[in-house]
Amino acid sequence: MEILVISHKYPPSIGGMQTHCFKLIQELEKNHTIHPVIWKSNYPRGLFFLTVIFRVLIRLKRNPQIKCIYVNDGLMALICTPLLFLTSVPMYVTIHGLDVTFPSKFYQGWIRKYLNQYHKIITVSGPTTDLCLKKGVKPEKLTLIENAVDINFQEEPENPNFRSEFGHEIGANLEGKFLICSLGRAIPRKGFNWFTRNVYPSLPENAVYLVIARKFPQEKLFRWIQRLTPGRLFEKIRLLVGAEIDDTAVNDSIREMKLEGRVFYLSQFTHSRAKIFEIIKHCDLFVMPNIEVPGDYEGFGLVALEAASQGTLTLAANVDGIPSAVKNGINGYLIEGGNASEWSLKIRYFMDHPEELKASAQEFKTNTMTKGRSWDTMARRYAEVFSETPEPN
Repeated sequence: MEILVISHKYPPSIGGMQTHCFKLIQELEKNHTIHPVIWKSNYPRGLFFLTVIFRVLIRLKRNPQIKCIYVNDGLMALICTPLLFLTSVPMYVTIHGLDVTFPSKFYQGWIRKYLNQYHKIITVSGPTTDLCLKKGVKPEKLTLIENAVDINFQEEPENPNFRSEFGHEIGANLEGKFLICSLGRAIPRKGFNWFTRNVYPSLPENAVYLVIARKFPQEKLFRWIQRLTPGRLFEKIRLLVGAEIDDTAVNDSIREMKLEGRVFYLSQFTHSRAKIFEIIKHCDLFVMPNIEVPGDYEGFGLVALEAASQGTLTLAANVDGIPSAVKNGINGYLIEGGNASEWSLKIRYFMDHPEELKASAQEFKTNTMTKGRSWDTMARRYAEVFSETPEPN
């Protein structure tokens, strides 16, 4: 089967949606022909949005055997709306969460009128499915395929010199420290700045917090837009394009609270997945401290599974679609989102009980690897859904 894939969420940018798209294509390519029309952060995203329809039509003309068009998220589906009328090739889309909660009357109207014209709408979690139904998506259009985790990766051995070597890289003494890390896009709902300001100060001084998130390349442009735009409108723009501008907030908090040498914003390592997972593997805890943000939504929480698969104990906020990924006491622990004292108590408990931390981390790793859905299984399910469509006219 020949499949055309459209996405603006793809490495080197980091995040669950980027990983989802990369792994899905990687697995589908083993048995199918993939025609990618993908933005890889190597030129302005706006230019990609302006040209994507034209590029897709050219691909379809040159490759008449393409059986279906797959769009990787709701925003891309909005931009690709003209294709619903310009081609008879059936179109599919994955909805991750924010792409149905975006607070815009125009966008919500588009969901009701045009999203339902996609052949199938794939959701990544039960809560995301429920959101789609509440927003007017027809039940018969929905198919749930939960995200996967890499259970077949080549595990690297632990590096006994990691703390000294990595400490030298970031200019810190990490020997004897309790390492806590987070990974993801620097946006408010991820809770990196909230954790830095509200949880970290209550932890013992030997705790070190590592935030692995890239520096937003268009930050200066967005700060200029922010100065000229009313607050509510700017927030909608930020949500729409996923602008990762919380890096400034985290770094400002580090300076204001004099946390230099204890909290680190590590944008320099986001280009390498191998390096990212090496860091996570050698940390004591992985935290996903999401908070509820109106109009924004965490559809699944893939990074929590990735951390658990590395043998690092995961604590995640019990908000949005995260409980679809993190099963409390099975592959991680869920903590009330926004409850700083509960977060602090749980972290301090594991700092005081290292043997229990180690045992839980190993148990949760085993559960993740044996009970989790592999990317291969997920991709086969996508292929089954794609193959259900009738041949285009």
